[in-house]
Amino acid sequence: MKINYSKIRLVTNTLDLDNTFQRATLQEAIAYCKSIPVVGYDIETTRLHQDKWLNFGGLDPYTSDIVMVQVGDLNRQYVIDARCVDIGELREVFCDLNTVIVGHNLKFEYKHTLHKYKIRLNAAYDTMVAERILFNGLPEDKQLSLKALNERYLDIEVDKSIRLSFLTIGDRPFTVDEIAYGAADILYPLWIREKQLKDFKNKDLWETMKLEMKFLLALADIEYTGVNFNPTKWLDTYEVNMVHHEGAILELDKFIMDNYSDTQFVYKQYDMFTEGFSCKIQWSSSNQVIEFFRYLKICPEVNAKPTKTEPDRKKKFTVESKEVKAMMHEMALPKKLLEFVSLYLEAKKHEQSVTTFGNKFLKNVNPVTGRLHSNYKQIINTGRIASSGPNLQNIPSDPAFRKAFDAPENKVIVNADYSGQESIVLVNSSMDENLLEFYEGGKEGEVRDMHSFIASKLFPSELAGMSLGEIKEKRSDLRQIAKAAGFALAYGGTGFTIAKNLGLAPEVGEKVYEDYFKAFPGMNAYFEGVKKAAIRTGFILIDDITKRKYYYPDWKWLKQAERNGEHKKASQLRGKMERAAMNYPIQGQAGSITKLAAIYLYEWLGKANLWEDVKVTLLVHDEINLEVTDGYQEVAGKALEECMERAGAVWCKRIPLKADAITTSYWTH
Repeated sequence: MKINYSKIRLVTNTLDLDNTFQRATLQEAIAYCKSIPVVGYDIETTRLHQDKWLNFGGLDPYTSDIVMVQVGDLNRQYVIDARCVDIGELREVFCDLNTVIVGHNLKFEYKHTLHKYKIRLNAAYDTMVAERILFNGLPEDKQLSLKALNERYLDIEVDKSIRLSFLTIGDRPFTVDEIAYGAADILYPLWIREKQLKDFKNKDLWETMKLEMKFLLALADIEYTGVNFNPTKWLDTYEVNMVHHEGAILELDKFIMDNYSDTQFVYKQYDMFTEGFSCKIQWSSSNQVIEFFRYLKICPEVNAKPTKTEPDRKKKFTVESKEVKAMMHEMALPKKLLEFVSLYLEAKKHEQSVTTFGNKFLKNVNPVTGRLHSNYKQIINTGRIASSGPNLQNIPSDPAFRKAFDAPENKVIVNADYSGQESIVLVNSSMDENLLEFYEGGKEGEVRDMHSFIASKLFPSELAGMSLGEIKEKRSDLRQIAKAAGFALAYGGTGFTIAKNLGLAPEVGEKVYEDYFKAFPGMNAYFEGVKKAAIRTGFILIDDITKRKYYYPDWKWLKQAERNGEHKKASQLRGKMERAAMNYPIQGQAGSITKLAAIYLYEWLGKANLWEDVKVTLLVHDEINLEVTDGYQEVAGKALEECMERAGAVWCKRIPLKADAITTSYWTH
């Protein structure tokens, strides 16, 4: 697939160029793009202020500028010099609902276009997002760059190094190679799209594709807006946490020196200034901590992924808190070791608050906006989103952290989350009669607590005659077991998972697991059905609305193991797939509901033209956060609730999903 120079049109006011490419006007480019239903789109950017912000990662719209804009189709490509031609008039093309804008990683183009020209797209197709849909989010054996897709779909290798020349281009005219490179970058996604659309048809993923392409625009807007952040409040919390962390480390060091002074883990120091012991272990070094745990013969082991250097490795040692907690409850540890493990877990609890959520977190603050602009990965294996730089999905719920996400002057925060989203998705999927009884029954004014209700079914003799309110107040121990069991099962867990999470004996966890399904037979039937379907077809059907599918990567190896009589291997692979089949539909449907709510909200903001007064700043699991001009909170809160509940109704038809908006001065959920 060669680039045909005769199809390229150059739009520029610069005169000192050769005549390799035919010249055109911006009006001609607009007229041509309005005449075609699908328009390829790409931009090239340069750094703003070459002496500043070089340490701030990426080319975001605040620290870089558009120098070249490329639009067109397979028959004609317009390369526009954005340094001397104002492309704002392309608005009528980009905003046309009947024109599909095609590109690769379109969030990048969209955010820059929105920043410089205040143009919002209305219909888009992103080849990167499409590839994520087709291949389970982020395939382990596949890359998602345009270069990788060119090789996969078009069997061509493209030199992308020319892109670097734009970073320092200044006022220099484009070279022939740069113009050809720009034109090619709209051709490649158009060619790739033709092939991807065939895959969407074959896999029956049209509805998933339509949802994700609409969500792309809402997500790009959220990334561009970012969230307000108060570094002073964050650092105040960090300093308090550092005191706790250092104190916990001192306690841990003292315990080692007092109890293991004759081991290689303690350094006995004698000099003219000091005399005494010091602990050699750096508690931030997992390797050093593992060495000490192994010395004590209490180091947990977990399954390990094979590596290039250790392809046959099956197990690895770990000192992660979750595994250490499970080990502490599984092993009959003597008093001294229990004391050590407790001190270690206390220190680990404080460690993340001064590392991941410490002063280094401030590196994520944009130097121009002073806000946090997270990069969202639109699709992971279940269909949910993830974020990085920073990961806003993982901010601790402690108000000490959340208060740093406050409202700017003359603004308030309007926030809403779904009440029991995953539980309600599960009951609508399973239609279990006992669960339906909980949601549809009950007397007016009666406490309706799901975890207490589950506890009443799991422990009927212990909780006989008690109301749900009494169970919640007086038997929090059994309620906690029910709560942990519910969460474990929703994530594809087993009796072992329940025991591990709660620190119970394995046989107790297994009994809770069995009693849970006895209490909720409809749920058991539902899970058995999805497991059998996944094993039969090789994919997990996330839901019947979008037809989203997760293609299990090891299914062919499962079938091969079954044919070869490798029962142990087949059992392991089958168990892994069945656990995913239980979990992914619940997680995936919940994710799609939140995405559709964001789409409805994006569309409402456009129709109401409230972009300046209502901004979507956070999308975290089942929660949406708005930054609202004071005085608009009532209309914004009402719209947020309506959009979220309207989206929930698409999947949850029997038991509705509810969302209640609140107005606050900081991120409170």
